[in-house]
Amino acid sequence: MDWINTPDSSNISRFAYDERNQALKVEFKNGSTYDYFDVPEHVFDGMRSAQSKGQYLAQHVKGSYRYART
Repeated sequence: MDWINTPDSSNISRFAYDERNQALKVEFKNGSTYDYFDVPEHVFDGMRSAQSKGQYLAQHVKGSYRYART
């Protein structure tokens, strides 16, 4: 699993995707990390190409997929 750093994001530090488990892992600038489960790869691809990672996460991931703070 390769991390993608997001230095331009005001909220997200980095994120990664586990294809085998369809899990999106997001590390926030405040130090917290969340795993989002059953996330299709096209959603990860959308976040990777989104201009605003935080806005994409809020609109397409939060509230749509199960999650756990790790």
